[in-house]
Amino acid sequence: MSQRQIKITYHSLEANKATERIIDPYFIEPAAPGHASYVIGYCHQRKEIRIFKIERISSSELTDVSYSIPTDFDANEYFASSWGIVVEDEVKTLKLEIKDQEIVRILNETIWHPSQKFEKQKDGSTLMTLQITGTYEFLAWILGWGEKVEVLEPQELREAIVRTIGAMLDKKEAGQTQPLSK
Repeated sequence: MSQRQIKITYHSLEANKATERIIDPYFIEPAAPGHASYVIGYCHQRKEIRIFKIERISSSELTDVSYSIPTDFDANEYFASSWGIVVEDEVKTLKLEIKDQEIVRILNETIWHPSQKFEKQKDGSTLMTLQITGTYEFLAWILGWGEKVEVLEPQELREAIVRTIGAMLDKKEAGQTQPLSK
């Protein structure tokens, strides 16, 4: 099957202004946590497979140029190590300790990532191990569990959580937070 290239005007997060790109779309990935969708495809400007957030595409035009998706492209394999949409980072081993049995049950009921493994510990806690990229995407997920989940590894993720919580407390102490409405 043959597809046609698309000329898009794209405003990347890092750029000051939008640029035109020619892309060969391979796959569309909806990402529930960010309430967004992404196009994965070959970018002729960068000469590599890139991820484009659909909400950052301000215009698109179908061209007359055909292309074929490479037979060795597999979207499941492409995202296999990612927690979310970030695939460029190195794969890291994450170890979490969960002591709350209700949270253990919730975590066990869901396939959060294909690499997840759970191991019951002698003290009654559960160790969750993952192999993922994009640990900054993972940080928000961890913070959502609050004190019920502790990051054991990697150390830089533990430190990022401590920094984030510290910054949140600094804002509270400086009176920069608003109480939640009831």
